[in-house]
Amino acid sequence: MQTTTRHRVRGIRARALGGLVVAGLALSGCSLGLDGGSGGASQEESTSAAAPEDGEAASDGGGSDSEGDEEAVVDEGAAAAGVDLTDLGEPVATAEIQAVVEGDDEATMTVSLYGLERQGETVVATYSFLVHSDSTEDRWIYHYLGNQAWEPYLIDSANLNRHGVLGDYPELAMTDYQGAKFRPGQAFYAYASFAAPAEDVETMDVMMVGGAPLVTEVPIR
Repeated sequence: MQTTTRHRVRGIRARALGGLVVAGLALSGCSLGLDGGSGGASQEESTSAAAPEDGEAASDGGGSDSEGDEEAVVDEGAAAAGVDLTDLGEPVATAEIQAVVEGDDEATMTVSLYGLERQGETVVATYSFLVHSDSTEDRWIYHYLGNQAWEPYLIDSANLNRHGVLGDYPELAMTDYQGAKFRPGQAFYAYASFAAPAEDVETMDVMMVGGAPLVTEVPIR
């Protein structure tokens, strides 16, 4: 297993994403099944994401809580794929889920979605993960999810299509959930790329992570 080198950045702020170039990936969505999708997440509750006003960032009142942290963590795989995770605005939605931390049964993790951006025939979603615990151990997303894969997906509700991460080797089109490690209190920034819907589709629903509610009507920039 190839491990992505951890890269630390300071003062992550502001607004846009770079372009995405992923070679040799299949660009196809699959039909949405009634039994749900990957990640085992419940869709009994959902959260709507409103489009921000001009010059104003949208938020559901949460956030990554990374402001004030001296460091945040991204991995070099995002830069290699052409995605800039060091220049993001406020999240459009957040969710609080249980985190698995040895010796801390009350650990939680805030997962934030920063939006969707259309890049040609792909849509790129950007996220952050912030674990709340007294532990100081560096761990993968995989560990915090209880030794489970991170499997985000999008739903084109207008056409009833489910869009999983691109390609037969999704680690090439998303942040490796067994790559860079981070400790509680550090914001870990991640991305995932999906096949874009038809041009007239302006919003999609987002499953950020298993255990979180579905975020509905996220605008595609």
